[in-house]
Amino acid sequence: SWRNYHGSANSSVMGSRSCYFVTTVSAGNAIHFSCHAKARTADRNHPKAPKSEWEGASLRNSRVACNVILPLISKENSQIPVMAMENALAEHQSAVSNMLGNKPKSMLWTVLQDLRLLMLRMSYGESVNNDCGGGSLSSNSALVFYSLFLANMFAKDAEHDAPVTVQHAKGLSTSFLVVSSILRASDHTEIASTKKLRRGFADAAPMAAICCILFQNSVNDDDSSASNVIPVENPSSSPPPKRRWELHKHHFLTGLFQCAGRRHALNIEGSGYVQSSGGRRMRSSSFSEWNLEEHNGGSSSVTAARRLYGKRSGLSIEEYAKALRPMIIMYATLDQLSKDFTLQMNDEKIEQCSARLVGVIESCQKSENIRSLIRLANITLDDTTIIGELENGMNTV
Repeated sequence: SWRNYHGSANSSVMGSRSCYFVTTVSAGNAIHFSCHAKARTADRNHPKAPKSEWEGASLRNSRVACNVILPLISKENSQIPVMAMENALAEHQSAVSNMLGNKPKSMLWTVLQDLRLLMLRMSYGESVNNDCGGGSLSSNSALVFYSLFLANMFAKDAEHDAPVTVQHAKGLSTSFLVVSSILRASDHTEIASTKKLRRGFADAAPMAAICCILFQNSVNDDDSSASNVIPVENPSSSPPPKRRWELHKHHFLTGLFQCAGRRHALNIEGSGYVQSSGGRRMRSSSFSEWNLEEHNGGSSSVTAARRLYGKRSGLSIEEYAKALRPMIIMYATLDQLSKDFTLQMNDEKIEQCSARLVGVIESCQKSENIRSLIRLANITLDDTTIIGELENGMNTV
């Protein structure tokens, strides 16, 4: 298990009311549950200087703040007693409930939202070690894989306890692709309900992509059973070549561009994470700052006003660079994740794959300009198409 740190995040994109979730970061410090339990008892019963559970844990955690133990779910689970794993998951759920102030209706969706927020924080270049005083892009990239395993375990539980919930999660990428095909159809007519449909399409893009990799990365998409079962362990150590993401990632890219446009029109400039200190959002050290004024001709106020109308204003892709950048990094991250993630991964494989993920994220964050980033992400769409999809998202506001 890992000692982690939970923070809070809000989201108002998906509706008129703000929704609150947890966002987890990790320094990757491992500890056995029994060791943590013994230390907790010793701290509480210390005759001279009794400490709380997490005060003592932080002292033994290289002075990195922590407030939760994350069970490390992976292929090796079969070697762990079932009762020990259930107790570990129960403690994790209790910590999440304490952070939110109430018990989540679905731990599956809570973990998936946690993962979405973590990937958004990386995509926006936000520092992931500022919360707890430690941790790195490497440890948090590994956390991405462990979060997928954790979500898969909660999906298996929900299959029996809340089948509608898991069917929703498993069917999200299917519904997303259907809507994408409708919006792209040559005979599609823009009507009053189209704006609402496109708004849902843009908002769902990051989560639909994550659910696609979680639930459809272990089977070829021409397998008719893929949408009806929880994925089984792929006998191969690599994802199959005709997995859903590989066949349809251009649809997810389109959705991410529209998501970028919608977030831009709503003036959303970060992941949605709320810093407890209320201070300035810190950037990752590898995040290269772009000089956008060179492309805006110094008339940023005029440019901003023209952007809001979103009617093929003739702006260049450089003038949309700030809006596009996070979702292009998100796309590149998801693409690499799809190349590596399987339910067969052991801890050693997770370490190797997280290193590759770090390489992709850092390369994207260090890119010199928007065109360099587009090349790194292997995006072949032309400027007109990219700007058109961005403005489609802007027009949903």
